[in-house]
Amino acid sequence: MSGAILAGFIIGTTGGAGAGVYDYSEPGSGVQVIPSGALGVTIEVWGAGGGGGYGYLGEIAPGEPEVFPGGGGGAGGYSKTILVLTGPDSGKTINYIVGSGGQGGTGFSPNGEPGTFSNVSSGTSGTPYTITTMTGFPGNGGDSGQFAQQGAGGVATGGNTTNTTGAGGALFTQAGATGTAGVGGLTAGAGGNGGEFFDGDAGLNGRVRMVFTF
Repeated sequence: MSGAILAGFIIGTTGGAGAGVYDYSEPGSGVQVIPSGALGVTIEVWGAGGGGGYGYLGEIAPGEPEVFPGGGGGAGGYSKTILVLTGPDSGKTINYIVGSGGQGGTGFSPNGEPGTFSNVSSGTSGTPYTITTMTGFPGNGGDSGQFAQQGAGGVATGGNTTNTTGAGGALFTQAGATGTAGVGGLTAGAGGNGGEFFDGDAGLNGRVRMVFTF
C-alpha cells in the first residue's frame, strides 16, 4: 500500500469528524472510491513546485567578488472541480496522482529541476467513474547565474470551476513562488528558494484533495 493510499484511509472516513475528506500530499498514485451516500464532491489538484537554482560566488569585475543567488522555483498549477453525485455513483473509482517537488540546483546541475504533475482522472479499477481529467502541471526550476530568474509557474487544465497558473517567472527573485491558495486557504506546490551561496532548495510536493458531501 503506497503512502498516498494509506493517507486516504487515515484521513477519509464515512462518518463522524472529517467525514468524506481525503487529502493526499505524498507523491504517488492511487485510487479513490466514492463513499456510499455521497451527494457531491469538491476536487482540488495542485502540481508540484520547481526547485531553486544554485547560488555561487562570482565577480562583477576583476577582483570584485559578488554572490549571485539562484532564482526561486515556480509554483505548480491549481485546478478545482465541483461535481453532483447520485446513488449509483457510490463505489465507483477515481484515479489520482500526486506530483513530487523538483530538486534544487547544485554545483553539478546548477538550474533547479521542475516538479512533476498531479492529476485526477477517470477510474480504471472496479466500476470507474468518468470525469474530465484535471491536471496541475509543475512549476519550473529556478535558474542559476548572474541573471537568475525565478522558474515559471505551471498551468492547470480540466477544472470545471478553476484553473490557475502557478506564480513565478520574475527576474532576480530568490524566493520560491508561493503555492496557489485553494478552499480554506490550503496550499501546495510552492517553489523552492534559490541558493544564496550553494545548493537551491527543493520545491514542495503537489496535492490532491477530495471533499465529499452527504
